[in-house]
Amino acid sequence: MKAVVLTGIGGVEKLTYVLVDTPIPQKDEVLVKVLYCGINHLDLLIRQGKRVGPKTFPHILGSEIVGQLPSGEVIAVYPWTFCGVCNECKNGEEQMCDMSGTIGRTQWGGYAEYVVIPKKNLVKIPKDKTQEAASIVLAGTTACHLIEKGNIPDRARVLVTGATGGVGTLVVELLKRKKCEIICATSHKSKIALLQKSGVEYIVSTQTMVEEVQTLFPQGVSFAIDLVGGETWSKAIQTLGKNGKIVFCSTSKEEEGSIDIRNTFAKELHIMGSNGGSMKNFREMLFLLEKGILHSIIDSEFLLKDVAKTHRKMEKQQVFGKMLLRLT
Repeated sequence: MKAVVLTGIGGVEKLTYVLVDTPIPQKDEVLVKVLYCGINHLDLLIRQGKRVGPKTFPHILGSEIVGQLPSGEVIAVYPWTFCGVCNECKNGEEQMCDMSGTIGRTQWGGYAEYVVIPKKNLVKIPKDKTQEAASIVLAGTTACHLIEKGNIPDRARVLVTGATGGVGTLVVELLKRKKCEIICATSHKSKIALLQKSGVEYIVSTQTMVEEVQTLFPQGVSFAIDLVGGETWSKAIQTLGKNGKIVFCSTSKEEEGSIDIRNTFAKELHIMGSNGGSMKNFREMLFLLEKGILHSIIDSEFLLKDVAKTHRKMEKQQVFGKMLLRLT
C-alpha cells in the first residue's frame, strides 16, 4: 500500500512517501481503508521529538481517521486505544486507560491507504459526513471534553487561546451552542476577520491579552480554555476573576508556564488539565455532526504524497480550522 512513513525524529525530510506492506489485522481488529485523515499538531510534536512517540521506525503518523470497512460501511475511528476493563475504562474515561495509547503515535496511523484498528474503536457514520467527521475525530473529542471537564455553563464568559486551530475552532462552535460570551486571543492579525466571521464577540492580542481583558471586563472572566501553553497559559490565568477556572490541554509551547501563587489562592482559582476525551465525548460530537447541529471548519485538503506541505503550513501557523489528507 501507499503510505507516508516517518523515518526518524527531525524535520519534514523525515516524512517519506513509499510503498509498504498492507497491515494484517489480529484478533478483535479490522482492516480499514482510509478515506480521510486529519492533520493534528500531535503529528508535528511526535516528528519533532517533543512528544513520546513510537519505539521503532519507520512509523506511520495520523490519529484522525475516517475510513471504510470491507463491508462497505463508513466509520470514524476513536483515536485512543484502551483496554476496556481497567477502572478508568469502566468509569467511561477511556482516554485515561492504564494501557492507553494513541493511533498514529503508539501504533501505525492514517497516513496510509489502510490501517488496522481495534473493533471497539469504530463508530458508523453517514457516508455524506466523511470529510467533516475526519476534522472532529480527535480535535472535536478534545474540545468536547475540555468544556465538559470545566463544567462550563450556558451563557458563561469564556476566554479561548489558540482558537484558530482544529481544536480551537470547535471549542468556539460548542461555546456558541451554549450561548457563551466568547473572547478569543490571537497573535495573527490575518486571522481576526476569520474569528469575527465565526461569531466571536471579542478578539484580543495574545501579547496584550491581560491588559485588554482587564479593560473589557475589570472583574475578569469566569472561565479560560487554553490551547497554547507556556507564557500564554500564564497570561490566561491572570485574566480570571474570583473563583475563575482555567481548563487546558496545551503542550505546543516549549517554555514552561508560571503562576502567581498569592493571586491564585486569593482569588480561589481552579486550574484543571484535560487529557483528550472519552468515547462518550467522541459519540456526542459525531451525533451533533450527523444532526447538522455542529459544523467544522476545514482549512484545506491535500493528497497523501503532500503530507510535508501540511506540516510546513502548520509550523508557520497558517492554518484556520482543520487540514485533511484525502486518500481517495
